[in-house]
Amino acid sequence: MAGRKAVTVRIPESRLRRLMRARKVKSQSDLINSLLAEEEERLKSHRALRETEGTARASEIHDRFL
Repeated sequence: MAGRKAVTVRIPESRLRRLMRARKVKSQSDLINSLLAEEEERLKSHRALRETEGTARASEIHDRFL
């Protein structure tokens, strides 16, 4: 466990419970893990978009909208 750090945050309980109900999770850990996983996926998607920016031809883009 060397090198691991814990983070403490203060969040109003009502806000936390509202998010837990909306996401249908039972524990705060599950909520935090799902939020972190979604953020990591979002960052990965943005990175992929930046890396492929300008590589598609106009005809490929129009074909996808049909």
